[in-house]
Amino acid sequence: MSTDNRTTLNDAEANTGWAGDDTATAVATLGSFYEGSNGLSTQLSDADEHMYTTQDSVGAGTFNIDLSSSTAYMLIKDNLGNTFAQGGAMLVLGDGTDRIGYDVGGNDAPGLPLPTYFQCYKLDVSVIVTTPGSVAVFAGTEAALDQTAITQIGYGTKHLAKAVGAVDNAIMDAFRYIANGSYALTINGGTVGTPETMADVVGDDITNGWGIVAKPIGDQYQFFAPTEWGDTGTAAHYFAASSEQWYWLGDNGGGHAVGAGNFPFRVIGNATGTGLFTLSNVVIVNTGTGADFDCSNTNVETLTIDGCTIIGLASFQAPATGGTSRFCTNTIFGQCGTVTHGGADMDGCQILESAVLADTGALVYNIATDPDGETDNMVFSKGALAHHAIEFGTSAPATMTVRGHTYTSFSATNEQNDSTFLFPDTGGDVNWLLNVVGGTGNTSYKRARGTDTVTIVVDPVTTLITVRDKADANIVSAQVLVEAQDGTDDLPFMESVTLTRVGQVVTVAHTAHGMIAGDKVTIRGAEQFDYNGINGPITNVSTNAYDYTLLVVSTPTTPATGTITATGVVAAGLTNASGQVSASRTYTVDQACRIRVAKSGYKALPTDSDWINDVVDNVAGLAKTMQMQND
Repeated sequence: MSTDNRTTLNDAEANTGWAGDDTATAVATLGSFYEGSNGLSTQLSDADEHMYTTQDSVGAGTFNIDLSSSTAYMLIKDNLGNTFAQGGAMLVLGDGTDRIGYDVGGNDAPGLPLPTYFQCYKLDVSVIVTTPGSVAVFAGTEAALDQTAITQIGYGTKHLAKAVGAVDNAIMDAFRYIANGSYALTINGGTVGTPETMADVVGDDITNGWGIVAKPIGDQYQFFAPTEWGDTGTAAHYFAASSEQWYWLGDNGGGHAVGAGNFPFRVIGNATGTGLFTLSNVVIVNTGTGADFDCSNTNVETLTIDGCTIIGLASFQAPATGGTSRFCTNTIFGQCGTVTHGGADMDGCQILESAVLADTGALVYNIATDPDGETDNMVFSKGALAHHAIEFGTSAPATMTVRGHTYTSFSATNEQNDSTFLFPDTGGDVNWLLNVVGGTGNTSYKRARGTDTVTIVVDPVTTLITVRDKADANIVSAQVLVEAQDGTDDLPFMESVTLTRVGQVVTVAHTAHGMIAGDKVTIRGAEQFDYNGINGPITNVSTNAYDYTLLVVSTPTTPATGTITATGVVAAGLTNASGQVSASRTYTVDQACRIRVAKSGYKALPTDSDWINDVVDNVAGLAKTMQMQND
């Protein structure tokens, strides 16, 4: 079931109220109408000529409407029209004094071709309000035309040749309009197991004479107006398409295009009825003005897009998490505008040669959860335009992981408009840590806030410590410390350092330490106790220094005194509900480590003088279970 949401201004069933360069005759023979049961035929020559009406449908009365932010549509049959540039098809608007023919198409820009040789053309009136440009002035001036008080509408053309004899050579069949930002076509209905299909939609279009969608050949479908799938009321709705080709025409097949933002598509739902929308192996090609396709509605239980190819969209809002099944996977986005991640799985998607502006992201990730598992195996190819592969939003967590990504042609240099990642300005300093696992290509970054720190860790390995009791039950809130065992690997061990403090920030002078931003460090030996302990994550890392912030608000003497040492930390913290503490990092060689676990009520495992030694494999990481017993 489909619904045309446009307003019919005149359906050309009768010639009442028509005027212009010739008379209009009502005709009802087969092929003389697409909408209704009549069309109006007229004879137009090789000069700029037109027909127009001041009457609404079936001559019921005059009209006076504001079209300044609307798109008007007309159904026309005319096989002798000239080219678009020569005024082959014009939509005529008048305010009673001024009457202008706006060129919308022609024999090289055929609008939407329909059965029985009709065509639908459209004119976004807001475009001509913003940027005037007429093809034919039939009365008054274009500058004086009041698009907020349109009282005349019609069809004009300049034919390739003058008609021979008194032969009508053009047929008008319907004039409609809809406010910009609205959806001209709603597709809903369907049942479980028998969803609505595009074949059903085209059948509705032909039956009702809308001129919104067409099926020119095979499994190819053309969309001419903003479209929505679903129901905003209470009804259930089911739609499915597979192995089809869709063309979204943001212009007239060439010719006059609608304004930016005025070609929206969406999938909608409601809190009562079940919603299903699935696309499999569907190719969507957007021509003319880019469409905005919104699939983020959370009231659609099943919203799946898989194995599709989408070309030329202005924007795409990906499915959100939840529902019975919501995802967009293995889909190619070619030369599209911003793709916004909705939180649902986008495994295997490719964003190629994005059309976004410089210094913005092809994919925007602005969700408070780690993208790990929701962006796996994605491919990003920059093309000619300078932009970022991924732009993180202010809601993104400070620590994130991406897996299996491919980045092609992005800059190898940080702080560029085409660096791979863009980190946002959250309003406060953030220590960003991004783990890039199993990917290829440059992993550069740009910061929107220059005082943030960014650490990109490529192919990290995980150290996972699990603490259990003798009954093999998880122990929660056990204190775990895994640190370097000696100083022969990447992390330092008991190396001499000096500490100075400004406010709560401690600067550690530490020669050739080898640590990276985001690491933690164990400080020992300071006579001012507040300096000691497991500190970090470290920031402002340079070859021979780094900073950390005091764990408690205090003002110990600066510089610190004592025999002070620093040891690199592999993992540290309190065990979670699963009895685990974990940390990820890249190691150039296997990292020797020592492990200590402690919790009140349990025997320390081991004591300070009796650490358990192990090794973090620089390829496989370390997973170890520690068992404790009650005191």
